[in-house]
Amino acid sequence: MTSNTGPKGSRRTPRLLFAGLLVVGLLMLVARTVARPDVGFGEMVFPALGGLAIAAAIVVIVRRDRSERDALPPQERGRQDQGMPR
Repeated sequence: MTSNTGPKGSRRTPRLLFAGLLVVGLLMLVARTVARPDVGFGEMVFPALGGLAIAAAIVVIVRRDRSERDALPPQERGRQDQGMPR
């Protein structure tokens, strides 16, 4: 796990890994759909768009969490998340 005390460029590798995993997952979804002989192009578009929407939602959630964590004081950044407040 990377430290939050370093410069912003030190988090570039995890971000590329995160983006790469999302792209690979979407490509796997499309490849599985294309591999079926009984699926036409029109039937492939909806799962691909759904996968793209889910990937976008994951990106939004992760970016929001990172920005909220970066806004915390340095002594609280490494603290374990306690879940949803009551």
